[in-house]
Amino acid sequence: MENDFKKEAQRQYLHFFRIWFIIVGILLVVTVLVVVAKNMTYTSRERHNAQAPAERVYDYAEVLTDAEEEQLRELIAEKEARIGCDLVLVTMRQPVEGSAAKEAYGYRYTDWKRNMQDIGDDFYDNHFYGYNAPYGDGALILDNWYEGQVGTHLSTSGRIFERFGNQEIDRALTYVDKYIESDPYKAYSASINYIADVMSGGRTELRGIFLMLALLVPIIAAGVFVGTHLRSKEGKNTTTATTYIAGGKPVMNLQRDDFVRKHVSQRRIQTSSSSGGSGGGGRGGAHVSSGGHSHGGGSHRR
Repeated sequence: MENDFKKEAQRQYLHFFRIWFIIVGILLVVTVLVVVAKNMTYTSRERHNAQAPAERVYDYAEVLTDAEEEQLRELIAEKEARIGCDLVLVTMRQPVEGSAAKEAYGYRYTDWKRNMQDIGDDFYDNHFYGYNAPYGDGALILDNWYEGQVGTHLSTSGRIFERFGNQEIDRALTYVDKYIESDPYKAYSASINYIADVMSGGRTELRGIFLMLALLVPIIAAGVFVGTHLRSKEGKNTTTATTYIAGGKPVMNLQRDDFVRKHVSQRRIQTSSSSGGSGGGGRGGAHVSSGGHSHGGGSHRR
């Protein structure tokens, strides 16, 4: 008897959830197919710029070990071949703010952000970086370790400039902020991985969406199941508002409208508007470098 009851409960459960199981299965299959398709369609892009140097990691601040530098070079080489964009990392330990720094280093400004922007852009331009051509497709991460003036600037060019808006730039820099104090290698590699993911079609974000749906659908299904069965167990209401009234209809002995007073108040409803930088799209932080080349980018000061 007990076994028959369990079998019947299992049969009802499977019958109720059959549509939800199909949906979850479809989501999982689509996720697998997307990942497989991305890997199968990956082809190494041919480089068309012979003027730029082969070096991609310039650790002037000496915050990386030799092994970490080599690992970053290997990571960058892999990502460059995948997305067809140069990826450069420069660390420094140099003042970039104030009149004394401007005079000593020949900066155009006394402002931290503008000078970081100039240094990043000029380093990229002066080394002729760009995967497709000099001053072309690529990005440079500039990280300053000078005490009191610590922070990171991302300079974008070419296709990365066209793809990266303010949100993408901010997120790439946030990856550096998140890990830099405890593990500089992890900070730089995380930012490089993010840039490559965005330029290769956002594989990480897409996979995450499908997995999230695969988790949420069963939870929603369980909620529907519980709600449906609880409602089916509720007792039916056997009385109404007129059950105990003679004749079945209520009688209103008195109907009267009393006019108390007339008072009209007026109040202006304020409408709010917000303004801010563009969140989506590309060409975030668009400007022209001192060398006359188009760049984008942004900075995070720590």
